[in-house]
This record gives sequence, C-alpha cells and structure tokens, in this order.
Amino acid sequence: MATLSLRNINKVYPNGTQAVFDFNLEIADKDFVCFVGPSGCGKSTTLRMIAGLEDISSGDLLIDGVRMNDVAPKNRDIAMCFQSYALYPHMSVYENLAFGLRLRRVDRREINHRVREASHILGLDPYLQRKPRDLSGGQQQRVALGRAIVRHARVFLMDEPLSNLDAKLRVSTRGELIKLHKRLNATTIYVTHDQIEAMTMATKIVVMKLGRIQQVGIPKEIYNHPANVFVGGFIGTPPMNFINGSVSEEGIFTTADGTRIEVPAGKFELIKEKGFINKPLFLGIRPEDIHDESEPIMFETYPNAVVDCKVKISELLGSETNIYTEVSGCSVIAAVPSRSDLTFDSDVKLVFDMNKCHFFDESSEMNLEFLDSVEK
Repeated sequence: MATLSLRNINKVYPNGTQAVFDFNLEIADKDFVCFVGPSGCGKSTTLRMIAGLEDISSGDLLIDGVRMNDVAPKNRDIAMCFQSYALYPHMSVYENLAFGLRLRRVDRREINHRVREASHILGLDPYLQRKPRDLSGGQQQRVALGRAIVRHARVFLMDEPLSNLDAKLRVSTRGELIKLHKRLNATTIYVTHDQIEAMTMATKIVVMKLGRIQQVGIPKEIYNHPANVFVGGFIGTPPMNFINGSVSEEGIFTTADGTRIEVPAGKFELIKEKGFINKPLFLGIRPEDIHDESEPIMFETYPNAVVDCKVKISELLGSETNIYTEVSGCSVIAAVPSRSDLTFDSDVKLVFDMNKCHFFDESSEMNLEFLDSVEK
C-alpha cells in the first residue's frame, strides 16, 4: 500500500481563517489512523487536503516519499468514502461499484473481477441487482465502501462513514470495517468525532482540537497516558474526572474545601521533580478507578484516599452503576459495580485508586508526565 508524511501542514482560507496549524504526522504502511476530535477541530479539512480536495496553504504532503501538493486528486491513487453514501439511485449495486472503473477505462473482465471480489468481501452478492432504495442504511454503506475497494488504491480515506447509521448498526458495521482492514491491509485514514470508534478501530489515534494535534499514539497509550486535560476529558466514556487542588511537601493533595487525599510515593516524586509542590494542579482520575464500599480491599489499600460524597444522580446500567457527585465543587463520576440502592442525596463513601491517577498543571493543562523541563 503506502506511507504518508504530513510535514508542517497549514490551512488558511482566503478570509484569513486558519483551520489547521502546523500538522505533522508519519503514517506507516497498513496503518489504520483515526483523526478524532470535536466538530470544527480541522480533522475533515486535513483529510480533504490529503485527498487533494482542499489546497495546502503551506507544508508538504508526501505519499511514498513523493510530494503530492500539486498532484490532481485523480492522480493521487486515493479512494475516499464520504459521510453521505452518494450512490447513484438509478444504478444497480453492481453498476455503482463498476462505474468509477468504467470511467477509468478499465478492461471489462477486470471490472467484473474486482466488483465480484469486493461484493464477496462485503457480503453484497445477493444485492448486486438491487437499486440503492431497496437497501438498508448498512447495506448502502457497504456499497459505498465497495466503490473504494474496487479502486485498489494505495490509500483509503473515510470521512465519518458511520454517522448516518443507528447505534446498533454502527457497532456491527464497525466490526466489519475492522475485519475489512485486516483482510485488505490497506493504509487507512478515518475521521470521526466518536472516540469509541477511534478506540476500537485504530492502530494509531490523532486527537485534534482547534486545528492542532493534541496527542498521537496507540489507543491504549492515549487512554492510559493523556497528554493534557482535553485528551483525558475527550477520550473515555464517561470522561476523566478533574479536581482542583495542590500537593504539599507531606505528599497530601488538598482541595479548596479541605478534602485531603494522600498521593502515592511514585506520583509524589514526579510532582516534586517537576517543581509543582504547593502549585495549582488538577487531579485527573477515570470513573472506573473510583470505588465504593462493595470493594473493601480498595479501602484497605488507600485508607487516606477516601472521600465522603452525596449522590446527585445514579445511573443503573445493568452490570455497573454511574454515580454522579461532587468533590470540592468539581463534578465527579464514579463507575462502580451494579447498585440499585442509591437515590438523590444518599451518602456514599468513595475511594480513589491513586496509583492510576494523573496530575495536570492547572495553567497549561499539560499532564506532568509530558512536561520536558522542571517548572520553577
């Protein structure tokens, strides 16, 4: 397939609005890379620059080491799948799959071979003579994917292809995309605002905000070691909790209302090394790392990280319950084993697994793990 290099890519529109800032990324052959972030963060604009549908204001795009900035979209050997399926309503599934190849004057027998191959991979064989109006949303999405597959392109670009599907169909189609990538070994760039899609599908995630890359890494790395408050709060369902406070020389994290939580030795050494003793910090901890009385061993392990709370909302989700509460005025969610006895204003004791917490500089919102130099 192909490797891609995006070097110092910027996108500035004629009215002066800048959509993408200094975008740098290396994409290896056969990678499945997800651009993820909220609406308006520049992920689709970046994808369109790779496709050649948007001009690159400055910087270089290389595919297999060849600069592509001035190469026409049709000559980049890229296949793209859009959010809207854009199927030709008057054509059958077979004709939709074959149309692009016919425009390129591919031999008729080769067209038939590629269409049959793609329809077999995607399970479309029974529908080849149907029109798009006779297909479900998931089947139409597979036809749109099939049009990309038959191209045998070096790079596949997908711009939120599952956003028009209902929740159940999105899950099943997501699974099909994962299997399809493993079968084709195609270099793929996938744009989504859904962090669950990114976590489950990608070999590499690029988290974006306001046109800038916030972090690049494998899903587990992004989840376990977020570079800043934005990444910690965006990746994860429910998102990471953040509590304001500071850490004393005695290794105690203290909030504005006097809540005291002991910091483990390893975390304390990091805070001390970075020069953040008695400086404003965010304590970040994921909901699944906050436990209740149903796990007494955690209270024995962290006796000095217990917080008394009042339940604001309790969501019973079957296997677990999400407890919404507050600590020193900061909203906190705890994902605990299933409980049906919690009601509004119930008292609950929560214990933090402090070995899994993170500390962020309140000013820069950077994770202390990612700060290169000691802050004085």
